[in-house]
Amino acid sequence: MKRYPGIILLVLCVQLAWGQEQLSLEKQAAIYYARYDYARAASMYERIAAKRKEKTSTQVLERLADSYRMYNQYQRSADWYSKLLARPDAPPDARLYYGDMLKCLGKYAEAKAAYTQYASSGNADRVKNRIAGCDAAVEWMQSPTAVYIRNVERLNTAKSDWGATSYPGGVVFMSDTLYRHQLRKGSRFNRNKYGRNNREYYKLYEGDTANYGNVYINDFSPAFNWSRYHVGPVSFDKQYQVAYVTMTNPNRHVPGVKEHRVKYGLRRLELYAVEKDRSGKWAKPVPFAYNKPEAYSLGHAVLSNDGNTLYFASDMPGGQGGTDIWYSERQTDGKWGTPVNCGPAINTPDEEEFPSIAPDGSLYFASKGWPGMGGFDIFHASGSKNQWSAPENLRYPTNSPGDDFYFVTNTNGNTWFASNRDGGKGSDDIYSITTPETFTITKVPVALVIPFIGKVCPSLDGACIYIYNRQRGIGWCFIGTPGREITMTLEKETDYVIRMTYAGERRDSVELNTRGMKDGELLRKDICPPKKMESIKPKGNGH
Repeated sequence: MKRYPGIILLVLCVQLAWGQEQLSLEKQAAIYYARYDYARAASMYERIAAKRKEKTSTQVLERLADSYRMYNQYQRSADWYSKLLARPDAPPDARLYYGDMLKCLGKYAEAKAAYTQYASSGNADRVKNRIAGCDAAVEWMQSPTAVYIRNVERLNTAKSDWGATSYPGGVVFMSDTLYRHQLRKGSRFNRNKYGRNNREYYKLYEGDTANYGNVYINDFSPAFNWSRYHVGPVSFDKQYQVAYVTMTNPNRHVPGVKEHRVKYGLRRLELYAVEKDRSGKWAKPVPFAYNKPEAYSLGHAVLSNDGNTLYFASDMPGGQGGTDIWYSERQTDGKWGTPVNCGPAINTPDEEEFPSIAPDGSLYFASKGWPGMGGFDIFHASGSKNQWSAPENLRYPTNSPGDDFYFVTNTNGNTWFASNRDGGKGSDDIYSITTPETFTITKVPVALVIPFIGKVCPSLDGACIYIYNRQRGIGWCFIGTPGREITMTLEKETDYVIRMTYAGERRDSVELNTRGMKDGELLRKDICPPKKMESIKPKGNGH
């Protein structure tokens, strides 16, 4: 009998300790959430939800869903928004964000339903373009444009790689893989991780792309990579004598700049110009006159072809909302004039970022505000400054349900963009794209009347599946996912070949045709390697 009081006391102590632990854990999670350290916050909120189960507060569920959304964990975020929306006190915007996550997962019917329900509560204008994007995405995936897309595997890693742009002898890009051994003396890295996604900070690297089979990745320059925090992207003038680089909260003295110290919280983007000196070395960075990190971000800059207009992204006051594309004109004294918004022809109340100028002077940019397939979609517009044609979505397969951005065309024929679509090697990957001489978006010809459904075999996980029309000389690329059904329409009396490439290591092909078929007659086919190759499992799908 004497043991029982001790046991009761022990139980009470355990319960009290458990309560204190929960309080401490939730406070710590709240601190991380307030610092924008979403990966750490999500991990802690997950632990709280796992222990409290149905007693988990609505606030914890909201912050858990938000945290995953803020670093593009679409499925996890959608799962928690679904649980959150079962609560009567769920915030109204939770349904909007739930729709966004479903859309980024390619679940267009479910996303449209969420948006429609959100619209019924008086928010129709906010989701009008989102709903239009869901409808358009289904149509575009059934009628792909005539482009060939390839994952640039020699540059990509299991983490995040993007921002590719041509540079003499190769390509410059940014990566959070932290190639520490490639960093030269003077370049720095942060031993702490970026709290938003719990990965390393971006640095700029140069890759020698002359030989497809081999790539040599080096530190681009200590003149850029001296910051402990994010560095990149970067763009250049035509002569590669001036670079415009985006940095996050530089932590070392730059001449003429008062250091803006932020220990925790939001570190905003700043733009710097870096010129080569007479010896051909990059000199010290010079801040853009309109940086104001205590109030807004400014970066992702690119020059017009004549070098007199600088386009960039910023959330400075006076825009259409969110992040907008702005421009600044070079004055007679060589200085940059006051920024001007590119206007509502380009910008929306949501986010527009990553501008680039094509050799013909037209603009490519990424937007979440215009009707699109997922998060960021890539758009094209003709014009200049604040006079532009209506933005044109580049459609599928250039765009996908995920984020597609930083589309850069070059006079040497190289065209790159970045995407976190399914089937890549990491979170963000660099892709190359081959297009006709003039990139045009065209409707599917009326002659395409044979519906086709191809089911992807398990052995093609991560493979590039290229369906090629021999008569027209065009093709469409799909990423292999086991069990995926590729639906499209084929032209009658036409020969096709399905080419399957496994991470650049081996290629197989199978033939098919629509000869003798009638209008509307359904063609079904399992998309598989030839029988003799089926037993060989493809390597290197990046997962």
